[in-house]
Amino acid sequence: MNLKDELEKSIPVNVVKLSEKEKSLIRYRVSQSQTSKIYIKPIIVLVLFMLIATIVVLPNTKLMDTADNSSSQIAISLTERQKQQYYKEYVRIVDKAMEQKVGIGLSVPPIEEFKESDWIPPEAYEKMIQEHVDEFLATERKKIAAMSSDLKPAVTTMEGQTKKAVYLYFPDILKRVEVTANFDTQYSKKLDRQLFVAADNVSSKLVSSPGTWEQTSYEVFLGNDGQQYTIRIEGIFTLNNLSFDKAFTIQYICDEFGNIR
Repeated sequence: MNLKDELEKSIPVNVVKLSEKEKSLIRYRVSQSQTSKIYIKPIIVLVLFMLIATIVVLPNTKLMDTADNSSSQIAISLTERQKQQYYKEYVRIVDKAMEQKVGIGLSVPPIEEFKESDWIPPEAYEKMIQEHVDEFLATERKKIAAMSSDLKPAVTTMEGQTKKAVYLYFPDILKRVEVTANFDTQYSKKLDRQLFVAADNVSSKLVSSPGTWEQTSYEVFLGNDGQQYTIRIEGIFTLNNLSFDKAFTIQYICDEFGNIR
């Protein structure tokens, strides 16, 4: 088919008469339109192919990611020997925490009671125990601070015994303990004031019931150029057949006149 002949036939001669230049322009535009259509089709096909490929591949990628995540959450299966080693580490970690004697009861359940999901690396177990201890101490500070206004200053009797009370915190219970000690003071020419020179006969007792308190040991530390005594006391609090080891410190200040507070 001759494009030129067809074009000339399609143009009514009684309507308009085109010059050869105008006919050439029309033929050029028609040719350009056909060329554009030839290249657009492959581009559309390519876009459709990429879209279909994305739809097919994306769900598979998500499934692979899900599988990876699931596999990372599967607990490591331990042999009986490894469980025994882990258990020994758990006991060591708890014993170390209990040496702090903060007044909390911690223990490792019998190994027979452990479920497969209970076995975690010793590092994670140690972190868990320490977080438990830190939470307990934070609660203790908060509760004691709330009751600090109820504590009276130290009082020294005619017999030379100085009595001072503190609050001790145990799980969900706050107990008042009274500490009694004998102090000796002496005048210092160098500082022109009275200073501590000795502390002994330190004892402590529970002021309120229920429960019992048994003091097991104490240590004294002289500081601040003889102006301050810090006493560390250890004991056992028992209530309802449950016992808690507790260690606490109490401070005494000697003013320039030898008064103790």
